[in-house]
Amino acid sequence: MRINEERIVVLGDVRVIKTQMDALAKQYLVDFVPSTSRERTIVELQELATRRTYHAMIVLGPGGSIGQLDAEIFGPFIPTLEFVSGVGAGFDHVDIDYLTANNVVYANTPYAVADPTATTTAMLILQTVRAASQAEMAVRRGDWRKGLEFTPDTRGLVVGILGMGNIGKLLMHKLEAFGFRIVYHNRHRLPRSEEGRARYVSFEELIQASDIICPCTPLTHSTFHLISDREFAMMKDGVFIINTSRGPVINEKALCRALQSGKVLRAGLDVFEREPAIEPYLLASDRVSLLPHWGCTTKQCVIDTENEAFDNLMQWIETGTSNTPVSIRS
Repeated sequence: MRINEERIVVLGDVRVIKTQMDALAKQYLVDFVPSTSRERTIVELQELATRRTYHAMIVLGPGGSIGQLDAEIFGPFIPTLEFVSGVGAGFDHVDIDYLTANNVVYANTPYAVADPTATTTAMLILQTVRAASQAEMAVRRGDWRKGLEFTPDTRGLVVGILGMGNIGKLLMHKLEAFGFRIVYHNRHRLPRSEEGRARYVSFEELIQASDIICPCTPLTHSTFHLISDREFAMMKDGVFIINTSRGPVINEKALCRALQSGKVLRAGLDVFEREPAIEPYLLASDRVSLLPHWGCTTKQCVIDTENEAFDNLMQWIETGTSNTPVSIRS
């Protein structure tokens, strides 16, 4: 480490860790670029790069205003940029290939978002199984219970979790309290000490045997349209689909077809393939519960994500590594 020589760009608005940032700025050269439009942000970053070189960047949730974190954002600081700390568990909004090609490490915040996302997923599962959205709409229309049918009980229903990372494991524990049975598929089976009462199965068995199917995976080349027409055809009739991961993990048009055919009885969605745009059928159907990518929008999550991102930055400054790297330097 180059003591007191690190130069750091803070991109986005500091909401929680102001004290930590003030202390950091007393030790290192830190420049702040607040949230604005993408065009303005790119100009400001280019202007910074003409004045000096930078070694690290921390991106503190500027929202959707600057779009993808890619060569236009990082390019002005290549080749001296070595590390980027971002917020959120997903990293499909980050050009990881570009960073890796330029020997830059990216770190995310998977622990901070895990619990609120798992809670939202459990909520959508309960809401979808018990037809809570349908029931509420009936009450608001003045129909009371007219048109409503008895729903399954949660006890004994099989939930298939695709991806048993931090969110998947927390979801497993939350659901067991309601009497659900859990099966899961992962790239690698968990140690038995982490499985609890969950059962490891193949991808195909999970798709065929589950009453409720819930992807908890990041969006990568291998998980794009992980669930599409082929997978829907393999599922039980009347299956429930939940998605709080990333929209393109499920082929949205295929989901609409499965809902229209009755293969999928109800769905609960917090993410969409082309969000904020949503397939018109999903908007019109009272068998679909919809949220606006709301899974981890809690006050505590804001605190936790900024702190985890800052901890990653400090770990890199002090040791040359980070706590939760998505990529590594060659």
